[in-house]
Amino acid sequence: MSARPQIQSERIVEFPRSRLTDAELHRAVVAGDAEAVAQVWTRYVADVHNVVRRCLGSDSASDDLIQEVFLAFYRNAERLKNPSMLRSYLFGIAARTCAFELRTRRRRFRWLHVTSTGALPEAQATESPVGPRDSLRALHRILARVRELPRMAFILRYAEDLSPQEVAIALGISEAKARRAITEGRARVLELARIEPALLAYVEPRLEDA
Repeated sequence: MSARPQIQSERIVEFPRSRLTDAELHRAVVAGDAEAVAQVWTRYVADVHNVVRRCLGSDSASDDLIQEVFLAFYRNAERLKNPSMLRSYLFGIAARTCAFELRTRRRRFRWLHVTSTGALPEAQATESPVGPRDSLRALHRILARVRELPRMAFILRYAEDLSPQEVAIALGISEAKARRAITEGRARVLELARIEPALLAYVEPRLEDA
């Protein structure tokens, strides 16, 4: 009787984490898969960095806050009810982490003359923005003057291109409230942008109705 052929285990390659869907990756994280945790970082660290930068502007604390976002996700991953919304969930953690940081700064430095973001005021531009980079800097200054919830909703809707439903999930609010916050943020940004025509020309075409 011939010997039964053996399966060559060395040819069996583990399914790469990079090919997992967000939902599959989330389940692996909840199960304690360290490689899945690393893959979530690899997949979304650049996106989270963008959210933090847009919320805080250029800030030396950004790297620490980004790590806090992923640590908070890891500790509370099982709370995500819809694993396919992993990206939106991370954006929500980032927005809430930034909001807490800004509130802390306002309390800590309330005796200083600071901007509404809690950061020291930037030098005012001497002329209207003339290019995309200058326009983005001006937009950051304007966003600092928008109330917290509309500001975060605006950033997630228009900078990160989340749908109103995704914004609601990210911020942990109803879709109706998310839509109102998006509308308020959009209206406020357009109102403030009118003092800088070059900025208005840059942002207005990008602000589709929510």
